[in-house]
Order: sequence, then structure tokens, then C-alpha cells
Amino acid sequence: MATGITPGHGAALGPEHPAAAAPTWGPGWGASGPTEDELHREQVWEKLVRQGLRPEIVGGRIYVGPRAKMRHCVLVDRLSDQLFDIKRKNGWDFYQTWAVHIPPDRGDKRIPDLLIAPPDSPEFDDNQAYGYGTLMVVEVVSSDSRDDDLDVKPAEYARAGVPMMLVLDDFSTPPSVRLLYGLAEGEYRTSIVADAGLPLPLPEPFGVTLDTNLIFR
Repeated sequence: MATGITPGHGAALGPEHPAAAAPTWGPGWGASGPTEDELHREQVWEKLVRQGLRPEIVGGRIYVGPRAKMRHCVLVDRLSDQLFDIKRKNGWDFYQTWAVHIPPDRGDKRIPDLLIAPPDSPEFDDNQAYGYGTLMVVEVVSSDSRDDDLDVKPAEYARAGVPMMLVLDDFSTPPSVRLLYGLAEGEYRTSIVADAGLPLPLPEPFGVTLDTNLIFR
């Protein structure tokens, strides 16, 4: 005669399966993680990233810019060449797909064309860095987003605490590089513009002088 086994009375019913781990979020989200609306935006943002796009979240809204053209990428590469020795000497990292958290909204983020940071730079989460822990961001001006690149983004990166910003402007006459630094009360207090062909010294911790002619040649 078969004997039934009632669960909960000490009988083993087979291997136990551990409960599914709750998703973990970066420190920027707090202990409770994102709200339902924030989670939805993050999921959409990550889906767009997986599709090879460069989405950004500004004021709680997702914006998707056009893909970078060859000239855009070449300017970043030529700048990177001049910074490579100091990068290697200090063990810094170059990122072209890691975002910077833009306060005050928890989900707001920008993806600079180049982000330079030490390897221990603090993270808002896996997708974005805290600006105050980075060294510099670089933006290349696009023909359809000049106002953003020259005015809006510098204000945002300053608010995020990014200590230094370079703006490569291939559409000015002549082409130029703008250096922004000297953070005070959430604003860059020093702005220097070097036309193509003129040297541009970068302050510490870089301590190198850019040959702008090599960038725009």
C-alpha cells in the first residue's frame, strides 16, 4: 500500500532551488532601486544601446542622436593619439560608450564622445560614472546639435562635477578646440579657445600641450 508524504513534516522532496536573487542596482539608485518609471526608461535605454545606438536621457526623456560619421570618429582618434602616453603612464582608461550621470534626476545620463577616467572611478551604476570621479570628457560638435555641444552639455557636465571638458568644433571658422575647466559652484570658470594650428596646453593632471593642427589636418 502506497504511503503519501506530506510536505513540511521533515521528508525530503528533492533538491532545493535557491530563491531567485533580487536585481542589484548601483549605489546611485539607493537601496530601493529605480521606480517603475525609471526602470522602464532604463530598459528602453539599454535596448537602444544593444541596437548600436547612442541614446541619452535628459530631463527624464530619451533622446537618440545620429550615428557618428567617419570625420567625427577621426577627430576623437587623433586627439586620443596625443593623450595616449599620459594615459598609459597613469593607467587611465578611455571610454567611448560609458555614460556620465547628470544630476539632479537619477536616470539622466550623457554619453560623451570620449571619457577619460582612472580605473577606480566611482560608478553611479554599471552604465554610468559619477562625473566628479572622472578626469575629462570630450565632445565633437555635430552640425545638427551645435547649441547642445557648445552650451547645454558644458553646463550639464559641470553640474555633474566633471573637472575638465574639451569641445572639438570642426564647424567653426577656423576649426577650433575649446577647453573648459576650473570648476566652482557647478560652473566652469575658465574657457580657452584655440584655433586649429595653435597649441593648447592642458592643465594637470594632464600637463601636456595639444597640437590642434594634428587634430584637424
